[in-house]
Amino acid sequence: MLENVMQKMFKTTSRRIAVPALLTVVLYVIAMFIIFLPHIEQSFISRKKEMIRELSETVWSLVDNYHERELSGELTRPDAQNRALLRIGTLRYGPEKKDYFWITDMTPRMIMHPYRSTIVNKDINDIQDSDLKRLYLRFNEVVAEKGAGYVDYQWQWKDDPNRMSDKLSYIKGFQPWGWIVGTGMYLDDIYAEIDAIRNKFIAISTIILGIVLILSLYSIRQTMKADNELMLTLIERNELNESLKESKERFRNLLENTSDWIWESDEKGRYTYSSPRVEDLLGFSSNETMHKTIMDFVPVNLKSLYQDTFKNLLGGQKAFKGFETTCQGKNGQHVVVENNAVPVFSEKGGLLGYRGVTRDITDRKMAMEALKKSRDVLHANLEETVKSLVSAEEKRDPYTAGHQTRVDRLACAIARELGLSDQRIEGLHFAALLHDIGKIALPSEFLSKPTLLSHQEHEIIKCHSQVGYDILKNIHFPWPVAEIVYQHHEYLDGSGYPRNLTDKEILLESKILTVADVVEAISSHRPYRPSLGMDAALEEIQNGRGIRYHPPCVDACLKLIKDEKVDLS
Repeated sequence: MLENVMQKMFKTTSRRIAVPALLTVVLYVIAMFIIFLPHIEQSFISRKKEMIRELSETVWSLVDNYHERELSGELTRPDAQNRALLRIGTLRYGPEKKDYFWITDMTPRMIMHPYRSTIVNKDINDIQDSDLKRLYLRFNEVVAEKGAGYVDYQWQWKDDPNRMSDKLSYIKGFQPWGWIVGTGMYLDDIYAEIDAIRNKFIAISTIILGIVLILSLYSIRQTMKADNELMLTLIERNELNESLKESKERFRNLLENTSDWIWESDEKGRYTYSSPRVEDLLGFSSNETMHKTIMDFVPVNLKSLYQDTFKNLLGGQKAFKGFETTCQGKNGQHVVVENNAVPVFSEKGGLLGYRGVTRDITDRKMAMEALKKSRDVLHANLEETVKSLVSAEEKRDPYTAGHQTRVDRLACAIARELGLSDQRIEGLHFAALLHDIGKIALPSEFLSKPTLLSHQEHEIIKCHSQVGYDILKNIHFPWPVAEIVYQHHEYLDGSGYPRNLTDKEILLESKILTVADVVEAISSHRPYRPSLGMDAALEEIQNGRGIRYHPPCVDACLKLIKDEKVDLS
């Protein structure tokens, strides 16, 4: 009985594999030779047409360039036209460098052709070739109707006057001079390339089909061998079942001895299985955790912190990671744990519960707290160090004491108004406090001079941006503080210093700092003049909005001053 079943199975299997393989070959042939290959050929022709169009457009642009030089007075029209003809007449492209450009006018007549000099500048009435006359008139009709387009006709093959070939050209009229510029492709060349592609495609397809057939035959043979071994497989199944039982037992042993608490729960989070590791983690036995949730082990005063999140995670019926809770062990000790779980669904899609892992992360949390405290101490030290540098600079320049602090307040207020992140605002804060640190290297008599600076003295003062950058560039701030300081005198239009940067090259923080610096400088006293007042400062940034100063920064600054949201006193 079993033998008859196996023979029937062999025949069915062979038919089941052979038919799909044959259908695959047929579908492949249809798809490749009826759909894809014609599409590839048409796409190739389209690319060639696009190529001659782009080449004609390029030469048209060249003619337009000489026309512009005529309009500017640099060249006379005859001189411009002669130069254009000479330039275009030497242009060649293609594999043999024999493809060319030609130019006719609206008369019509040929005014430039590198291979047919006998028809150049020859009036249409003097041309005996009726086909050539019709071709000229057809060029004019296409240009008159569309301005540009494709024209197909017969023409000599490149530089061989004895060989005629079908040709497709793209022409475009240049109205200011009454010219028509064009170039084309020989269809014989295109068809030859298509034939080469088709032959290569056929060769590759033949190889692929051969491979498919070989693989199909191999698959049939292997399947039949597999069927022969089916009986042995049935015999071995009992042995595998026994082995599976042993594997399950080994898995359970691993599960119960892992360092994490492994558990299963119902859809409401109540434990239905709990590994023995829970006793090491919380002091409760596996049985004591049954039908309880993680919330039952959270201290009463902390349950409100986790309850809503726990309900949302269960209600979401999705996997969750990193759900941290503080649990109270049996001995009263608090343990911080991380819960990760995946949902388990029935065959009908209903939620059965969750399988998860709970891990003790108490030591990790303590380490993170220690790291945070260390970071806060480092940040405080950085703040004090920066303030010390600012204080040292202001002792050399007492007339601008407090300038950097006021610029810092205004710049950070503008940044907040623009919606910058706290991290970027913090970097701007340090850059604003240090933006004039470069003045520490300048002669103090320049900084406190009670009269206007000479041109030479002003150029020396302008060096402070570079000096500030050199001082700060080797300090490893987590923000580009040195670059912000370097750019704080750069303007959008490139008129700033020291590098004459323009809009896109300037950091947003530097643009903010520039506006704040200008407003504070104009509205404050200087050794060589009294304060010009806030109105003058605001007028300056309004006049320079979009030219020297970043428009959103200017608008934010004006709003802050108008609403009295920042104090520069």
